[in-house]
Amino acid sequence: MKKDILIAGVGGQGSLFATNVLCQYALERGLNVLGTETIGAAQRGGSVVSHMRISDQPIYSPLVPPGRGDVLLGMESIEFLRNIKILARNGYYILNLYSLPTVYTNLGIDRYPSEDEIVAAVKEACEKGYIIPATVKAAELGNTQMTNVVMLGVLGKVDDFFEYSEVKKIVEKISPKKFLKENLMAYEAGRELV
Repeated sequence: MKKDILIAGVGGQGSLFATNVLCQYALERGLNVLGTETIGAAQRGGSVVSHMRISDQPIYSPLVPPGRGDVLLGMESIEFLRNIKILARNGYYILNLYSLPTVYTNLGIDRYPSEDEIVAAVKEACEKGYIIPATVKAAELGNTQMTNVVMLGVLGKVDDFFEYSEVKKIVEKISPKKFLKENLMAYEAGRELV
């Protein structure tokens, strides 16, 4: 058994918490896990990409090679598109349709694509996946920083490997106490998005 996962987003969206939940889930099942993060120049707002490799066999590299990813979770649209080449032909994605303009787009140096352009590029690159409003749902719940947990709720519903109730237990176990109630609400809300 093998599962290669990539989470692509920006600092402040909780990519690292989501990575910790999924790694803990796999470890508690007695599987081998290797992972690493790449963090951009700015912690909040800069690019954050987490690689996770889960297997019942030895793993020799923490980085998911291009074309080998089973799952791509995109917390932010452009970071998702930058990393879509990692996804295998038979892989699938979960994209939070959320745009966070870069410094260059704010300065007018670059142009941020429209939602229609983003959706068209995603559909051209990969057939299987889900485009969801995770940040919108998190905002409705009171805090956009719960986007990551909404995404985990979606993953727990659509991927048989990640048993929904078991992932929920990990979210409960490692959530900071002051965010526990909100994280559990966000997790349940993610399940309802698909």
